[in-house]
Amino acid sequence: MTISFTIAALLKIAPAILVLAAACFIMRRMRAGTWLFVAAWATVLLLFAFNGIACGHVPLGSMYHVMVFLAACFFPLYLWLARDPGLRWLASSFAVVSALPLVGASFMERDILWRRAPALQSPWFIPHVTAYLIAYAFAAIAFTCLISVWWAGIRRRDPAGHSTAADAVIRMMLPFMTFGLCSGAIWADAAWGTYWSWDPKETWSLITWALYVAFLHVPRTGRWRPAGHVLHALAFLALLTTFLLVNIVPRLSSTLHSYG
Repeated sequence: MTISFTIAALLKIAPAILVLAAACFIMRRMRAGTWLFVAAWATVLLLFAFNGIACGHVPLGSMYHVMVFLAACFFPLYLWLARDPGLRWLASSFAVVSALPLVGASFMERDILWRRAPALQSPWFIPHVTAYLIAYAFAAIAFTCLISVWWAGIRRRDPAGHSTAADAVIRMMLPFMTFGLCSGAIWADAAWGTYWSWDPKETWSLITWALYVAFLHVPRTGRWRPAGHVLHALAFLALLTTFLLVNIVPRLSSTLHSYG
């Protein structure tokens, strides 16, 4: 009961701090925003740790657990990108987007006593899931950059900086997504005797990867620019299908990945 209460409290505190951090970043109070972001990240790490204590395993096997870990990915990625002064303006986007998985997790069955299914008894479990969640975090930030490009266009401002940021983030994201795809195939061969089964989760993950690769190969100038924006949007929609819709829409449901 104590752990359950603590988890519920942390799940409310962390997104509230992140909203405050985003507000500080928007008001150009970067130092205050950064310290709030640090506090929120520490809160999410505590939440992740309590989830692990409650279930007795690395908590990455249910959608609730995955959402919490996804929220924990954003601050380290922000520190990585913030080494480039030209990308530090993304701070508010990182804070807002990292709050969204926690809000979603608060509406999910927490299943704090979750136990790892037989198919997850593999050394590929942690690296595969971790790589994909890092890739998804990068992709979410890249999509906020695309929204900024569209908004700048509506306001008749130069969107070049936002477009360059989206490209940079996706280039950093793709190696993680590629590793996740390849490690998943290796894991599938060990678990089910085949590298590929055309399961909905596998199929949509391949579609997502292919769309992001296509986006990176489209020229960024002239008449090709709108095509690149469309490919980026389609790739992110495919990612949402892979990550969320395959798990919640019956017609898209994944049989082999139903434990997720």
